[in-house]
Amino acid sequence: MSFPADVIEEKISNYDKALSLLDKQLPQYKEKFDNWQNWHQAITSDKQIHEVVSQVLIISYARMALRNGSLSPNPRSYHNERHIDDLLGRLMHISKLPESSSMPDYGWSLLSLFMSSHDLRQSERVDNDDIIGHNEQASYQELLRLIITIDKDKVLRSEHKELLKLMIHGSTFGEGRDVAGNIYQGNLVKYILEKIAYFDDIDKEIAYLACDIDTANVAAHLKDYAQSSIDVYNEIQTISSEEISAQSFFGEQQEQYFFELQQFNSSLGSIAFAKNKSNNAPMVKKICCAIKLLDKNMENERIVAYYQSNIDSHS
Repeated sequence: MSFPADVIEEKISNYDKALSLLDKQLPQYKEKFDNWQNWHQAITSDKQIHEVVSQVLIISYARMALRNGSLSPNPRSYHNERHIDDLLGRLMHISKLPESSSMPDYGWSLLSLFMSSHDLRQSERVDNDDIIGHNEQASYQELLRLIITIDKDKVLRSEHKELLKLMIHGSTFGEGRDVAGNIYQGNLVKYILEKIAYFDDIDKEIAYLACDIDTANVAAHLKDYAQSSIDVYNEIQTISSEEISAQSFFGEQQEQYFFELQQFNSSLGSIAFAKNKSNNAPMVKKICCAIKLLDKNMENERIVAYYQSNIDSHS
């Protein structure tokens, strides 16, 4: 299915326009970008790839801020440019682990592209039963157009683009079944790999790691985890045509996300995040169970406040 360029993609069509927007309206981006750029230059030997990845990252960041973030007339509380900041921070943290020494240069570059671009599109509505999320398909297509525009010398090979496709399509997250009745849970990387045979073990690890970093809020400090889940709830509430039950979201759904759907499937992701998630688990379980027992008529605002205050008191 084809997802054409939208008005934001056309408005921020190149690196210079992205830089101009960010310099004038979001100058605080520079500290985070410089931190990533210094890291990437040190960890990646190919200067051409660094230049391509840097430009894609800046354009993606500007589009994210303008489409859904702090420069948007309709900002989202979770899928915004600060989410990119968080994910790049987690990526750089992982690179400092001794076990990360086996990661090839292209892995760090593709993971950087994933962190900055896999959530570019968040408002796609298409009436079909494709198991891969429409937002994920649209985000990959936008990224591919961007790479084609910037990477004139084709330093990113076709197999890199196919791996990016696996990473972004595979980040589709949830629970359900495909048209053949096969049940899936969590991200779709494993599901997609059952149908594709040409990725080697390191590429599979990179794809799994991308999705692990994306959902590693479960391993953050409890206050940060709570804020991320509140941000997700507020975003869903804002875009939904119906009121979303806070009791259901912070009770059953949060419990299901934390304990059933979210799993670390990569070796590096497990090393980096599994212990902290395990440390958070008892408190998350306790609060989710307590929320499920609250009065069914309690207002959403009071349940959100109850959730946050309980997390804060145990952090």
